[in-house]
Amino acid sequence: MNSIELRGWIDHRAQMLWICMKCLVGLIIGVAIAASYGGLSDNAEVALSIAVGVVGFFLWFAAFGAIMDIATMRKDMDDELRATAFGANFTKAPFPVYFAISTLAMLGAPAMLIVMLNS
Repeated sequence: MNSIELRGWIDHRAQMLWICMKCLVGLIIGVAIAASYGGLSDNAEVALSIAVGVVGFFLWFAAFGAIMDIATMRKDMDDELRATAFGANFTKAPFPVYFAISTLAMLGAPAMLIVMLNS
């Protein structure tokens, strides 16, 4: 795969990851605003908890896929791109750490929201 095509794919998957992060922040803010009014009934809290869990799991799934695709693209670099500073840093990137951080953020935040809603 040539370098322009590879960078295009990496940019596409990075934009998907960025959208997942913005959606997570929107989810946190939206639930915080809904909970701050204090007028949620027990049925609404349960329904909102289920929705938060489903959306959080979907965001984690999408973010995990984007990170996994970016990590896999390291093998598709040609020798010319691998010899550049970008290529050298890209091959050394600690993607298992990125997976762990993504999992903590994308599953931890909805879990804390669910706990907040049901407390």
